[in-house]
Amino acid sequence: MIKVPFKPENFAREMKPKISGMNLSLEYYNIESSLYKVAAMIPDIISQTMYDKIIEAAESADIEEKYKSVVDYLQRAMLHFGIYEHMIYIILHISNDGVTTKKNDSETTAYKYQTDQLNNNLITTAWFWMNILIQYLNDHAGDFPEWKDSDQKKDYDNLPIDLSDFNKWVGVESSGGEYFMMFAGWIIREVWMDCVRSRMKEPVKTDAIARAVCYEVMGRACQRLAYSCLPAPIRMDIDNEMGKNHRAQADKDIRERIAGKFTSQANTYWNAMDLEIKRAAIEEQKKTVSSKPIIGQDGYWEGDKFVYS
Repeated sequence: MIKVPFKPENFAREMKPKISGMNLSLEYYNIESSLYKVAAMIPDIISQTMYDKIIEAAESADIEEKYKSVVDYLQRAMLHFGIYEHMIYIILHISNDGVTTKKNDSETTAYKYQTDQLNNNLITTAWFWMNILIQYLNDHAGDFPEWKDSDQKKDYDNLPIDLSDFNKWVGVESSGGEYFMMFAGWIIREVWMDCVRSRMKEPVKTDAIARAVCYEVMGRACQRLAYSCLPAPIRMDIDNEMGKNHRAQADKDIRERIAGKFTSQANTYWNAMDLEIKRAAIEEQKKTVSSKPIIGQDGYWEGDKFVYS
C-alpha cells in the first residue's frame, strides 16, 4: 500500500503552515488520492528505501533528530505537488447535479492567468523543497546510508553533464536543479550516447559539448516529461504559447513547437561540432601523410658507404 508522511488527525492544523500560507481547508481525506499520486513518484527520485525510512520516521511518536529536517522538507514538497495535482477538483464542484464552479456575492472563480500563475508557483515551490531535501541528504550522506548507497544517487553522481552546465547554458534555476537533473537523468544519458558517443570514442566534456547536450536535453524533455517535471523556462514558454492560442491547438503541438526551438539550436551546435571533428581529422590525415617517406624519392645520408666509398 502507498504510504505518505502525514497523519490524518490534526492534519489541517499541522500542515497549513507548510503550504505557503494558503487560506485552505486542508481536509486530509479530500486530497488523499492526490497525495498518493505524488507519493508514487517520489521513490524514483530518492529511492524506495530512503522514502520508506522517512515514512517510518514520520509515523513514529518521537522523530529521531536527523530525520526531523528530511520529514519537514518532504512534507512541504509533497503538499505543494499534491495541491497542484488536486487543483482542478478545488476549482470545480462535482455533485449529482453535475460539475459547477463556485460563484456567490463575495467570491467568484479566479481568472485563468491567476490559476496559471498559482500552478506555476506550486510547482516551483515543490521543486524548491525537493531540491532542499536532496541537498540535505547529500550534505549528510553519512547519516543516511539508504541514500548514500542508492542507485539514484550513484546515477546522479555519474551524469556526464552537471547542474552548472544547465544553469550556464539554458537557465535551469538552481532552486530546483538537482530535482530536474535526477528526473531527467535518463534523457541526459540518452543524449550523451546518441549525440556525443556516436561522434567520439572517448569524449571529454567541453563547453561546446555541454552546450549542445543541454539544448538537446531540453528539447527532448519538453516532448517527454510531464508538465510538472519541466524546468521553468520550458513551462513559461508553454504557458505563453497556450495564452496566445487560447488552447486552440493541442498541447502536443505546442510542446513540439517549443521543443523545436531547443532542438534547432542544438542542431546548430552539433553541426558546428561535426565540422570541427572533420577539420581535426583532415589535419591529422595531413600530418600522417607528411610523415611517411615518398616512394621512389632519393635519399642520401652522410656515411652511406655507397655514396662516400
